[in-house]
Amino acid sequence: MRWRENLLEKIGALVTAILLALYVQSQLHPVIERVYETPIELLNTPPNYEVRLDTGARMRVLVRGVKELVEQTRAEQIRVSVDLSRAKPGENRLPLRIDYPAEWRDRLTVEPERPFARVILEPRLSRQFPVRVNLTGIPDLQEVLAEAIPEPSSVRITGAASQVRRVRSVMVNFDMTGLQGDLEIETAPTPVDEKGEPVLNVQKIPAEVRLRVRLIPQPTSKTVPVSPRLDDLPPFPYRVIWFSVEPVSVQLRGSPSRLAQINVIETTPISLRNKTSDTEIRVPLKPPAGVEIVGTREVTVRVRIQREAQPEPARPKSSEEPEPQPKEEN
Repeated sequence: MRWRENLLEKIGALVTAILLALYVQSQLHPVIERVYETPIELLNTPPNYEVRLDTGARMRVLVRGVKELVEQTRAEQIRVSVDLSRAKPGENRLPLRIDYPAEWRDRLTVEPERPFARVILEPRLSRQFPVRVNLTGIPDLQEVLAEAIPEPSSVRITGAASQVRRVRSVMVNFDMTGLQGDLEIETAPTPVDEKGEPVLNVQKIPAEVRLRVRLIPQPTSKTVPVSPRLDDLPPFPYRVIWFSVEPVSVQLRGSPSRLAQINVIETTPISLRNKTSDTEIRVPLKPPAGVEIVGTREVTVRVRIQREAQPEPARPKSSEEPEPQPKEEN
């Protein structure tokens, strides 16, 4: 029974040796983990349907094992797929399949984030929308009009029916701040809903349009009609029945911003207080502030005046006029 001698010491030495071996092993061949994000492939997608992975288009896969083996793995060696051959319109819960090299099976542990995918199948819808351009900002060139023309002028929006029906317009936003001349750029239009929020889960055909921005000098002159200003009218019982002005319009010159605010030019006030017959008056124009009149500064105003007919006063009945007598019956 000599083996029982110093038994506790022997057991302690054995445990220490085992722990020491495990420690050395862990230092020489440590176990580590690596996480890969792998895209989910869609297999056997039915035609004329849009597929949406409600749980996300990518999945995390954990690989655990000895350090030197794990470090040799690559994301491209992992394939995650879902078979849609049995999917039906609406929401589906389908199993995910994970494929990786056969030599991993005995040497590494591979754990997917989830075993199933929630797949939504919707009919595909396609609609054509015109491209609208929204210009903002002020170019460096002053007194110019900006014109933006997209080419092509419309795009086709394709996707799940519920998403395409959300689209109200397709917008291109362009900031002209600092623009010094005409410009052509390739830009991606944005489908937006009724609130102006982008609708992202749709496809655009084409994905980009060519935007031609032109800066056109604004006109510095404008033709406006002349309006006679009749202040004092003829005395009673005379009244104005017709008037005319010649010329009927004149040309103004000024800054485009000021001209845009003017739609008519008036004459100076015309007094008809003492007029009782047709009259012709030469009247100067009253130029609006900030512009000048090109050419003539006076116009001819013709006024036709007519006397109103007065009703005759009612003749009082005579007190001596005999009253009609009632007719006697035979």
